[in-house]
Amino acid sequence: MPVFLAGLLLGGLSGAVTYGLTADGHLAGLAGVIAAVLAWLGVATLLLFDD
Repeated sequence: MPVFLAGLLLGGLSGAVTYGLTADGHLAGLAGVIAAVLAWLGVATLLLFDD
């Protein structure tokens, strides 16, 4: 659950910063989703390949 919330937090932060810099809602939403998914995949990769 903490990993899910951390991904949401990072995605929201990335989307907010992108919206603040560009004022484009579609681009900000896309950046937020990409950041959240990459955070989840990164943590999943670490957990999967942990020795």
